[in-house]
Amino acid sequence: MRQVVEALISGEALPPRTVAFTLDDGFYDQAKTALPVFESYQAPVTLFLATDMQDQRYWSWDYKLEYIFKHTPRQSLELDLGKGVAPQTFATSKDKRDLVRALRNLNKRLPNQAAESSVKDIAERLAVHLPAEAPDEYQPITWEQARSLESHYVEFGPHTQRHPILAQVSDEEAKQEIVGSWKALQANIANPVPIFCYPSGREGIDFGVREQKIVKQAGLIGAFSADPGYVHLTRADNNRFSLKRFNFPNDITHFRQYCSWLEYAKERMSRR
Repeated sequence: MRQVVEALISGEALPPRTVAFTLDDGFYDQAKTALPVFESYQAPVTLFLATDMQDQRYWSWDYKLEYIFKHTPRQSLELDLGKGVAPQTFATSKDKRDLVRALRNLNKRLPNQAAESSVKDIAERLAVHLPAEAPDEYQPITWEQARSLESHYVEFGPHTQRHPILAQVSDEEAKQEIVGSWKALQANIANPVPIFCYPSGREGIDFGVREQKIVKQAGLIGAFSADPGYVHLTRADNNRFSLKRFNFPNDITHFRQYCSWLEYAKERMSRR
């Protein structure tokens, strides 16, 4: 990602069909399983860290939701998913995944404190104890691990401190989340990437002009959303503080489409 953004700034070309990989948040399994794979194939990757996970073993409400439905002994609950209170059943893993996704989307529209309270209420109603610190299955990468993994191919960048939806916090909180995470990286990593990654990352919904301004004022050289799309090095209207990236697909066919002319051609046609 560092090379991509530096190319945008300098105007220099990258090799044809360049692909940059990212991972978000900073969990132990990413350090144990994923990063060594990138290293072994000498494939550059940037891992964006929510730094309070490292500093305080903090875990955010969206992961707490997932934990609740993994561990509840119950299979139904009355919930309002936007169409009034109604019974929701979740007997299968798929049911639980779908319900967690729906609840996450609803809570992303709430102030962070309200989302935390909503998740706490669901945990109590589903008879699940939420640990104050992240349990082992949500164990974060430690700073020591990050330092040992940092290399020519593995880099780390800032992703807020506590992983809130930035559009739902105050001006001061947004600044603290962005600047604080960058300072934590600078204090703990030898060569952190000066590029930010917005939690959830939908432009105009999860972040906007305010957040982009804070990122720029913090001295960072760019920022990535989670909106799908390419980074076009030659386009004059590039916004370095709201760059797009594709979610990694579930099958190799779609991955090949993203990395080839086919998805690019579809994008060009959709803009006509």
